[in-house]
Formats: sequence, C-alpha cells, structure tokens
Amino acid sequence: MKYIKSTAVLLLTVALASCLKKEFAAPPDSTQNDPKLPVTMSIRQLSNLALDLGDGKYRELGDSTICGVVIGDDKSGNIYKQLIIQDTSGAGIAVVIDKTTLYGDYPAGRQVYIRLKGLKVMNYKGLPELIYSYDTAQKQSNGIPSSVLTNYMVKGSYPNKIEPRVVTMPDLFSNPYMYVNTLVKLENVQFDQSSVGLPYSDAVKSTTRYLSDCPYSGRLSMYNSAYSNFQSAPIPAGKGSVTCIMSIYNTPQIILRDTSDIKLTATRECP
Repeated sequence: MKYIKSTAVLLLTVALASCLKKEFAAPPDSTQNDPKLPVTMSIRQLSNLALDLGDGKYRELGDSTICGVVIGDDKSGNIYKQLIIQDTSGAGIAVVIDKTTLYGDYPAGRQVYIRLKGLKVMNYKGLPELIYSYDTAQKQSNGIPSSVLTNYMVKGSYPNKIEPRVVTMPDLFSNPYMYVNTLVKLENVQFDQSSVGLPYSDAVKSTTRYLSDCPYSGRLSMYNSAYSNFQSAPIPAGKGSVTCIMSIYNTPQIILRDTSDIKLTATRECP
C-alpha cells in the first residue's frame, strides 16, 4: 500500500511538472503595451520605394521608423524566415529574418515597430522586402540576424485585428502592386478541378496550385511549401472564399497562412 501511494504521488508530481513546463514553454502573450515610437514613414512609402528600384535592386535605408501589424508568420511553415506586416496605409512589406519559429515572439496580430537605419529595402522579383544585407557575388539577400533582431524590431501591442480587403481576381491582375504583401479575401472561388483531392503540396518540393473564380475570368497561382503543416491535406472541391496574402514572384501569386483561411463550403458550380 505504501509503494502504491508513493507511486501515485510520483506520477502526480510528474504530471503537474509536465503541465507547468508546457505552460511555461508557450505562455499566452496578450500584452497591450505600446512603446509609441515616433513613426516617420508609412509602409506604402517604403513599398513604393522598393517597387521603383526595379527587380534585383536594393537601397540602404536612413533613420526612419515604420509600424505595422503582423499578418503573416511562420507558424504553419508555409512562410519561412519572414514576417509580413501591414499598416493603416493599406500596404505591406515582407521582412526577411535569419531565424525560425518567429511566431513565438511575433505572431499574427502583433504590432511591431521597425527601425530602418542599417537595413535595406529590396525589389525581389517584384516583391518589396526588408533585408539586412546583400551578397553581390552570390546574388543572395540575407535576413536580419537573430542576434541583432531586437535592435531593429520592437514589440507593440497584441492582439490586433487586420481585416482582409475583399478583392476580385481582375483587381489583383490589373494592379497587383496595390495589394502586394497585404491580406486579401477572394470570394466565389474554387480550385481547378484537376487539383481537387490532391495534397496542397508535393512531399519533397513546393507546389503551385491554382484558384479560379466563378464565373471564370482567370486563374491565380497559390504557392504551397512542402514544409507546411498542411502539406498533405487534400484540396477541397467546393466553392467559397479564400483569405490569403497577396504576393508576387515575377507574376501575381497568393500565399496561404493556414487552411483555416479556406472556406469552400458551397456547392461547386463551374467546371
């Protein structure tokens, strides 16, 4: 009886320790602290600066500060070593960071301030990005090192809500740069029939799937990483809405944050 009692106490202690460890590892972060740093540039101004440079070009930034809300983090694995932030100007920017599991400190909904002095803005195949440096020999950009990240990025309040802008495919195709790096919502869309039932991505390489609208006016590329946690999930057959991040890789494409942003619950009407 004494042995059984001791064993029960030991198991209870282990269970409690396990719960406490789990809670400590991922505490809810609901701080409403806003450091209120002076904001001297809008993300729209920064994005336009990158777009005006032309593909592959970059520019050193001066002593300015932007502020926005994270609309895309790396929690699902479909975004890698990047955060996408958007501000009240209705524009967004991709921030390249040499670090993973960024969502622990900078989850979607986190307000962030970014001090730009010492960083560079770049046009990467049409996509405005903030980078740390550029290797001209390797033709490769480098993200902000984790060791100096807090020198540039300052946390603000959490959580904050960014409502997606409802757009049509003709909107995105006619003026993709107006929406690049922002949260958008497409309605009355569906995946191509040939994609239905297939996984979002191949298991070993990133895969492009296609969305079309109904009635049909075109189709839009959706990038899906082989490392996302929804890689093997089957593509739904229905019609409805998709919330996503508008991106560009030479041509317009969209980035899915998570499958919870897909609401294809209506009956498919178009082929």
